[in-house]
Amino acid sequence: MSITRLQGYVLAITYVLIGLFASNQALAQNDILVLKQTLSIQDAVTIALANNPSVAIKTADAEAAKSRIGMAKSMTKPRLSTTTFGTTGTMSNIIPGPASVDPQGMVIVPDKGQIDQNLMAMYPLYTGGRLSGQVRGARGQYQAAASDSTTAKLDVALEAKTAYRRVLLAGRFVEAYKKRTDESKERVRIAEAAFTEGRIAKYDLLRNQTELAEAEQQLVNAQRDADIALVDLKSAMGVSQSSEITLSDQLAFQPAQIALADLESRSLQQRPEVAAVKARLKAAEAGVGVAKSSYKPQIYAIGMQDFVTSSGNGFDNGFTVGIAASLPIIDGGQRKSTVNEAKAMLRRMQAEEREVVLMVSRNVATAWAELQAASKNVGLAQAAVDQAEEDYRVIKLRYEAGKATNVEVLDALASMTRAETNYAQALFEHNVAQDRLERAVGNNTLGGK
Repeated sequence: MSITRLQGYVLAITYVLIGLFASNQALAQNDILVLKQTLSIQDAVTIALANNPSVAIKTADAEAAKSRIGMAKSMTKPRLSTTTFGTTGTMSNIIPGPASVDPQGMVIVPDKGQIDQNLMAMYPLYTGGRLSGQVRGARGQYQAAASDSTTAKLDVALEAKTAYRRVLLAGRFVEAYKKRTDESKERVRIAEAAFTEGRIAKYDLLRNQTELAEAEQQLVNAQRDADIALVDLKSAMGVSQSSEITLSDQLAFQPAQIALADLESRSLQQRPEVAAVKARLKAAEAGVGVAKSSYKPQIYAIGMQDFVTSSGNGFDNGFTVGIAASLPIIDGGQRKSTVNEAKAMLRRMQAEEREVVLMVSRNVATAWAELQAASKNVGLAQAAVDQAEEDYRVIKLRYEAGKATNVEVLDALASMTRAETNYAQALFEHNVAQDRLERAVGNNTLGGK
């Protein structure tokens, strides 16, 4: 076998292995949960919180913000670096170490070859509150990010609950239109027999057949909407569309007597959006302190140890310790502008805090009003169902007795179906209104009811 051919085989095998590795990595990164189970609304929320990307994104943001606290704290502690310099030239000079290393080493090199091993230590003695302000600011940003994560969880929980209830609503619609279809099929059967016996005219038969076709079309559309609602639920939970799930809960009426004033007070204490803006306000206050620290001296303790070998002088070593203090005198207005910017950002956050408080109060009042209306609508819709069912029963009896027309029967059937779907819609809106009120208040119980 030639060397060229052998190299070709090795290269081909390498490409295959790289492809398999990349494919496995892609599968691992894009692995999506596949379910096959019966779910309660609590299960749906729990799965959504664990799998919805929105929660993962905000959680990662909070973790990153927490890491920045450690970064800020590290600047308040002793720092030590080592740098190796190897130089040669025709004149002496000052050579700095890489800027990315802190503290940055620096040496004076002679006009000949030299190797210098440098150790440099620094410790902040006084920074005018700059470093402590940066730590406070980082803490505030972390607290805000953590509250944002809680906000995302509340939003995802509400999304999952709403999607779950929409599947239930779609199922109720399917049941109503199936009931209408079955009833229409029975009426067509009876009409066909009556037409054959000559007891009704053909237009009555055709009217029943038309009613059946319309009912079947509505049933098909209702089933389509149910399928789409299930797709939306799977998406909200962050699971694969190939998942096979059934729902165990039902739409139900749960009356609640809640005082609006109590809800507003609780919401200002519980809403993560309020906590987030307050944390950002603290960070902005710390930012003003950091900006003002530039008017104060920056004092650091420093220490250096060098081990040097150079051509002609052999080996030497020595150390330097001291204090470095620095204060800008003329900066062209940079410090003043920095302070003014920090103060403006503080005023902005104060305005945002007021805006969030007003938003939360509006959210609670709106959700409360929606729940009150939805509760009343459930009772009205239930009464309409009872009336429609009774009307249909009476009209059928009158038709069988020859005292009502076929059109009246079909209209009563359509009215009964409409009343049933309106009742299901009212239950759905009542349940969703309860969920939205919980979200508006910022309840920490993220599960369903």
